[in-house]
Formats: sequence, C-alpha cells, structure tokens
Amino acid sequence: MSPITEVEGRRVVLRNLDKVIYPASGTTKGELLHYIAATAEVLLPHVHGRPVAFLRYPDGPDGQLFFTKNPPPGIPDWVRTAEVPRSQGETARQVLIQDLPTLMWAANLVVELHVPMWRIDDGHALADRLVFDLDPGPPATIVDCCAVAVWLRERLAADGLDACAKTSGSKGLHLLAPLRPTPSREVSAYAKRLAIEASQALPGLALYQMKRSLRPGKVFVDFSQNAAAKTTAAPYTARARARPTVSAPVTWEEVAGCRRPERLEFTIDDMAGRLELHGDLLDPLLDARRAGAVPAP
Repeated sequence: MSPITEVEGRRVVLRNLDKVIYPASGTTKGELLHYIAATAEVLLPHVHGRPVAFLRYPDGPDGQLFFTKNPPPGIPDWVRTAEVPRSQGETARQVLIQDLPTLMWAANLVVELHVPMWRIDDGHALADRLVFDLDPGPPATIVDCCAVAVWLRERLAADGLDACAKTSGSKGLHLLAPLRPTPSREVSAYAKRLAIEASQALPGLALYQMKRSLRPGKVFVDFSQNAAAKTTAAPYTARARARPTVSAPVTWEEVAGCRRPERLEFTIDDMAGRLELHGDLLDPLLDARRAGAVPAP
C-alpha cells in the first residue's frame, strides 16, 4: 500500500520511495522527494504563479521521457490550474504550483519543472524575466558558456538590467534578468538583438543561429525561450540526467573563474551546503525594485 503523508493539511500519496531513479548514483525516489521538500522554500517563489510544464521520467533518465503541459490524470481537486492560451486561439489548463502540497504531489510524479517567463497574475505574454539559454556545441563546454555569459552580463548591465546565472543542470548555463512586465514579443526581439551582438563581438565563440551544422565548438545563444509559449527549466529543479544534477544558481565569481566543466556541475546532494553558504542567489529576480526596462530598438 502506498504511504500517505499529510503536507500542510493536504493528503499526498507517495509511491515507490525505494525505487532507484538515478542508477549511476543509486539515488532513490525517496531521496529525490526529500531534496524537493528541503529546497521548497527557495524553489516555490520561482514557480509561483507560472503555469508549469512537466518533463516526466518515472523510470529514470534511461526510461521513457515525455513532456506535457496538460494536468496529468488523477490530479487532486485541491491542485490549482489556470487557463492558458495555446495555438490557433485555443486554450488549455495547466498546473500552478502555489504551495508545498502541490510541489510534493508533482515531485511524486518524478518530473523536471519548466516554467515560462511570465506570471498568470501579470497576464499571458507579459514577461517579468528575460532569459538566455547558453548551449555549448561539443567540443565546447560550460566553460565556453561562462565566457559568453560574462560578455552578456556586461551588455545587459549597460542597458540597466541586472543578470543572474544558473546552470541548466544539463550542459549549459542560463542567464536571467528581472523585468518590469513587458510584452514577450518585445523581450524576444531585444534578446535576439543581443544574441546577434554577442555573435559579432565573440565570432569564434558565440552563435545566434539555431542551425546545428554551425554549432560544433561554439555556444548557441538561445533567445527563443523568451517567447510566451516557451518554457525553461525552473531554478532548483532536478534534471533527467545520468546523475541527479540540478539547475543550480551560481555566483558570478564562479562563472568568471570556471576553468573545468565539473566545477559547475551540482547534484541534489550539493544544494543544502550551497544554500547555507549563499542563500538564494536568484533572489534579485523576486525583487521588483531590481526589475529593469527593455530598451527601445
């Protein structure tokens, strides 16, 4: 019989806690859920109010993976959802993770959490964050992403925008900057301009085109995730990789000083110590006083 736990007055069914989800490290589902619960205080503010998409990997990263924006079957009646525009004028409901019970219910599904750059309270396609996904094409690594990130940070600062960094939890690096609510199409256009500038300033390193044949040895500056319909791995989410790596906030000193890829690879076992040392390095994203304006073209 599956154990039932009470989380802030809600009954949450937790299944298969001894199941090994990450064979490379022997990490069990119970250990993954413990990480989510222990990190909830910093994780929740970064997903609150944002319609969530799930990458599910219930049998681990080597099993079936499937991406969904739709609420899964059997969703509890206390889990909040919101109507979200889709293509061709249609709408559909998506989950909102507003509290710890909902977070633990979602964690029990074994999921990566992905969120858009806008919040439901501000209105669809009004972004309060800008994002760059820096994706290295082998043999380039996250070390090369760091060089591009430093350039982008300085370029954003010149426009009055304060960038934070986090690992993707996969191969690359994410840059985020808080914004006053701005139409997503304007944010996307601005991000594309900066991606092009980066490719011109760092011609042997940065690339703004998505064409895969151009990407070996370079860092793809992906600006497309600023589109209202796109999502990005949420801060602190564990990823469906060989080991339980995390999309972990990092300091700019760590970014500027990175010389080996493993220096910016963090797992669920690393995060308690990092949070004790640094707190939430993405806290500026939650401070409206830090939000900047996207400059006119």
